Amino acid sequence: MKKHPVALILFLSALIVISGACVAYYNTKTFGFDEDAVIFTKDEDGFTLFDYKVYYKDVEELYEKSKKYMPDEAYSTNPYIAFKSAENII
Repeated sequence: MKKHPVALILFLSALIVISGACVAYYNTKTFGFDEDAVIFTKDEDGFTLFDYKVYYKDVEELYEKSKKYMPDEAYSTNPYIAFKSAENII
């Protein structure tokens, strides 16, 4: 067994929370005699998640507005290890 299974624990925790939210939503909608419960649907205009409609056009506008605040390049904090080539050793 791994010494630190943090990623697996976080993944399983998120899976439990998401499935619990789906079950709670479905039970609330169907027992409340409301319209049919829609957990997730997708169409050409956008998608619906738990009765919240998200339009692609709105997401695109948000992306365009936030694009100027995003960095153009990505930098890494990984250590850079330089190896000597075989030509320089001989």
